[in-house]
Amino acid sequence: MAPLTFIVARFIRRHGFKLLSCLIFAGLVAVTNHRACAAVMTFSGDSTDEADWQAAAGATSLENFESYSAGVQISSLPALGLSFDELAGGGYPVTYLFSEGPPHGPMHLANFPNGVGGSNQFDDIVAHVLPGYEITAFGFWNGDGQSDTLFATAYDESDNVIATVGAFKDQFAGMVADTAIARIVFDGTTGDGWDHMDGLQTNALAVPEPATVWLLVTGCVGLMMYRRVRLTG
Repeated sequence: MAPLTFIVARFIRRHGFKLLSCLIFAGLVAVTNHRACAAVMTFSGDSTDEADWQAAAGATSLENFESYSAGVQISSLPALGLSFDELAGGGYPVTYLFSEGPPHGPMHLANFPNGVGGSNQFDDIVAHVLPGYEITAFGFWNGDGQSDTLFATAYDESDNVIATVGAFKDQFAGMVADTAIARIVFDGTTGDGWDHMDGLQTNALAVPEPATVWLLVTGCVGLMMYRRVRLTG
């Protein structure tokens, strides 16, 4: 049997185009999440606008926080593909029982784990997309009882602003983009600074890690080499 280096060189010489095609395909898969944003759709209003957002976003997951008891700090929501930073004043976003507001129930997510009047006034709620997920759309309801707008800004992995959307009191807001979201910041300066939201939703999609893509590439090359060696061996 010919030496391995000779086999590899002969394989590349004879099948370079196939190899290049395989690598290009894998590269396209790998960079899908990093394409530049060319378009953003924003939605704001009532349940009709929420339905329009859901139709534009595709398959979505919703967290209405009704399965939690009040006072539970939440550091991640895997079903939505999100994790949360610790708040500036300490603690993580907390479930809060509020009897009024959006149509998804009385349990909300708030920015005051240390209680109203505590150390969290005006704290932003910052969410990051979990590794292995792609999110291009998110939506939420402003559950705060004050007549103010809760703004949320989405950023890409290079920390560029994708879009900012705002939900007025008891209203929905959402966005759909054609580029992956890396971080979402919910502005804590709304009203008196004790903020809460409900009906948080994303279109989180599990995507292969770069290591998985590389395995696909090497597997493709290996199969082609094995087939060639069997034919010439």
